[in-house]
Amino acid sequence: MIPTITYFEQALSAPHLHFASLRNAEVVHHNGRPLIRCSRSVIESEILLNKRHYLLIIPLNNSITRHIEEIENELRNRTQGPLINCTILYQEITLLSSLGQKQQFDIILQELPSGMPFEEALHHYISSDLRQALIKMKQRIDAIGFRHNNLRASNIWVCHSGVVRPLRYWHAEWEVYSTNDIAPLLELIDRHDDPYSNAIRHPLLSANTEEEQEKQRYRGAVQRRMRGGHYGFVDSDGYQVTPFIYTWASEFCEGRAIVSRNHKMGAINLDGKKVIPIIYKSLEFDISTGYFTATMGKYHYLLDYEGKLMRRWVEDELEADNQSQSTTSI
Repeated sequence: MIPTITYFEQALSAPHLHFASLRNAEVVHHNGRPLIRCSRSVIESEILLNKRHYLLIIPLNNSITRHIEEIENELRNRTQGPLINCTILYQEITLLSSLGQKQQFDIILQELPSGMPFEEALHHYISSDLRQALIKMKQRIDAIGFRHNNLRASNIWVCHSGVVRPLRYWHAEWEVYSTNDIAPLLELIDRHDDPYSNAIRHPLLSANTEEEQEKQRYRGAVQRRMRGGHYGFVDSDGYQVTPFIYTWASEFCEGRAIVSRNHKMGAINLDGKKVIPIIYKSLEFDISTGYFTATMGKYHYLLDYEGKLMRRWVEDELEADNQSQSTTSI
């Protein structure tokens, strides 16, 4: 079965029926229908999940998924620069064929930071600012050996922080010496730079405030690292966010990472601050609900995204309640 736009739109119309962990996603609509784009390689849409904006991409062949895996594996060992992490959700979406047959497909998520597509930014920002931000993006991705082979306007995202970021990395590869061609994009800026236009254009944030704005606005850049046998976290330019003190740590997911010290577990946010104290025997995060479940001693806990205790119970009590309800229903 080949995933078609029709099947994909049906799934987006009822995500709670067709998605595994993205059941609570809100699909971005255009003229009352899910906003869907299709190319030879992928079908994609846009979703909102826990107030964050993502590209939701379904590859049309397995080679796309494998390529993204390779890009992401290498990215973990490099300075991230202006790149945006991709997350692969395996067998995330279930599509039904015209014969009612079920088939599962992988999904790629790429977060869209606060900002707008390049085509829209052309009409919104001062051309000279946009040109300088684009040149800086080229310098940064050239420096880390990242080559994007399709740097057209539709694959460029302009953040409100003043940073320009490339999207859709199945067009990309790692090279020892990378030279990305942005000449067509600069020409596009020049064609839209009409000094006699009455359109009001705004300045991008200055480069002097870029680093601070990035830390506040773009939160997908914090990455797990290991030093001296312990885990810690660094930002996109390699600056330390947390000390290297954890005996285990997960990657960040929805702005939260689970960490462990002295055989106890807790969670931190993207600033490295504890949102759940490191006191629990076990701790898990459910991306579909935004809640944590934890255990400590004989107790089980349900905590919200900010670490607030929602419920505490003992396993035996839960089993007794279930048995009581079953007896009552009989």
